[in-house]
Amino acid sequence: MRHPVFILLLLIVSLSAVEAQQTYRVTSDKRYLLDGFIDHFEDTTTRLSMQQIVRLHKQGRFKPLPSSLLNQGYTASHHWIHLRLASSTPQTAFLELDNPRINDFWFYQLTGNNLIHQVLTGDARPFDSRAFPSRNWLFPISLTAKAPTDLFIMVAKRHEVLGVRVSLWGSNTFERHDRNDYLSWGFLTGFSLLILLINTVAFVATKDRIYFWFICLILAIAFHISGQSGLGFQYLWPNTPAFNRLDPQLLSGWLIMLTQLQFMQQFIGQKAGQSRACYAVNGFKYGLTLLLVLNIVLRVFDVFPLHHFQWTFNATLALIVISIGLAFWSIFERIRQGEKVVIFYTFTFSIQLVGYLLVFFINLAFTRGKEPLFQFDSYILIIINLLFDLLVLTSGILFFWFQKYQRQNRLLLTALHQSEQAQSKRIIDALEMERNRMAEDLYDDVGAMLSTAIGYVSSTLRKPDVRERFPMLGEARGLLDRAVENLRTVSHNLMPKNFAQLGLAKSLAETVDKVGPGSSVQFEYVVIGQERRFDAATEVQVFRIAAELINDIIKNSTATQATLQLVFNHQTLTLIAEDDSPRTPVYNNLSSKVNFVQGTLAIDTAPTGVTTIIEIPYQHQPV
Repeated sequence: MRHPVFILLLLIVSLSAVEAQQTYRVTSDKRYLLDGFIDHFEDTTTRLSMQQIVRLHKQGRFKPLPSSLLNQGYTASHHWIHLRLASSTPQTAFLELDNPRINDFWFYQLTGNNLIHQVLTGDARPFDSRAFPSRNWLFPISLTAKAPTDLFIMVAKRHEVLGVRVSLWGSNTFERHDRNDYLSWGFLTGFSLLILLINTVAFVATKDRIYFWFICLILAIAFHISGQSGLGFQYLWPNTPAFNRLDPQLLSGWLIMLTQLQFMQQFIGQKAGQSRACYAVNGFKYGLTLLLVLNIVLRVFDVFPLHHFQWTFNATLALIVISIGLAFWSIFERIRQGEKVVIFYTFTFSIQLVGYLLVFFINLAFTRGKEPLFQFDSYILIIINLLFDLLVLTSGILFFWFQKYQRQNRLLLTALHQSEQAQSKRIIDALEMERNRMAEDLYDDVGAMLSTAIGYVSSTLRKPDVRERFPMLGEARGLLDRAVENLRTVSHNLMPKNFAQLGLAKSLAETVDKVGPGSSVQFEYVVIGQERRFDAATEVQVFRIAAELINDIIKNSTATQATLQLVFNHQTLTLIAEDDSPRTPVYNNLSSKVNFVQGTLAIDTAPTGVTTIIEIPYQHQPV
């Protein structure tokens, strides 16, 4: 049996060793790992004072944590953590507790039995109650070389999930970390605002709802991140701590699901009449909207059941699973059609799903009070998803919807062109009817009257005495003959008689035969290839084009030789007019006539003459 004094000495040495292990020595300016140096005690009564907690610690009632993470799941207790720090030189360190949403937060620093520092804060109090203005819980700790210092920190939530990670920083290291941290948040905020501005401009310009729902999705995610990260409390609602209770974490998560599903429907073009999944998605959205409104009403009137957060949090996890299932159902229903926009969304959603599942399992681990497999907070994954949405989905929206507007513009231009063609056709048909009427009137009425006048003059000239006394009657007879001939030429140019039966080639041959003898220009008319017939309207327009080419040669040139060629190719009709007059041709609406039959016009002027080439495609079915 061992001596009692030896046993007492052994116990003293053992206690000193335990105390030495629980004292963390700050030796340099860096970030320190505190695994194994943090003690924890749960006050289920929520009534213990600081003095009572110190006594319980001295009695050994605190239990060491295996890591720097305190995860208690759903809880309403006061949870105390203790950390003893020592330093060989005077310096300042920063203690960080990474969970911006802590309802009650008490911080005490003791050296020996003296209280050095005390802070009573929490997200249920105004933001300026914090010791250090940061999105997280930060406490500057002054260390001396004389004695170690004890930190007692109480964290509490009201029947919510409690998870806190403790970190210790050297002052210079913390300044760099804090500066880089806020610089990253500033970059994310600026980039998000830029994407919001681009989509807002696109929505105002196009009135397309895809941009509106994408804006809503970005705002919902941004609101959720601002609440989870503590930035919202620091910058947006510092004097309204009531927003920190449920709204940022749960209700904004429901908004994300709502806007994500609505955006998905707009993006892949899901419609009720064309999709069975659409009815299920719409039913889920209506039910989720009703739950959201109910929670907002409870929030306004501050009427919450005792375990409201637990019910809502578990419901959120279940809703995430349901929304993912509905999204996949909707995608698989549309992906069979092979549309590029659906394939693109399937790719992006599959990548997002990895983040959603990680968020689900991390939150599930926290609700069960277990150590999560991934050592970072779930809102970091939501930030990564947000960046992915901002970059990839914005690019996809702009790309696919630009293609969509291009197709719509092409359809509008085609419809406008068709409308213009139809209007031009109606005008030309009206003009042709008027030309035919004028030709018939000239030939039947004026021509008949001139023929009667010629008959009267001719009968009068048969009398010798009249012919001798009135020699001018002979000249009048000649003028009348020329008038009748000119009238026939004009009527023929307006519309050749029996044009529909003769066709384009023979009608142009008659025209050349009629104008040739009365002109100083010697015309040659050539037809190459087997004649193909156009529809009546097109043939009339081609005849008008050829007649204008002939009239220009006769009236505006000093040509002596001219050739008119009709070349019936396999796909086009080529009309070629050539003359030997060095001049600039003067055409009357020739370009508009060629455009009406969708032809091309080329004019070559040279000292040796003018060549005009017109190609007209067989766009209409030949008769």
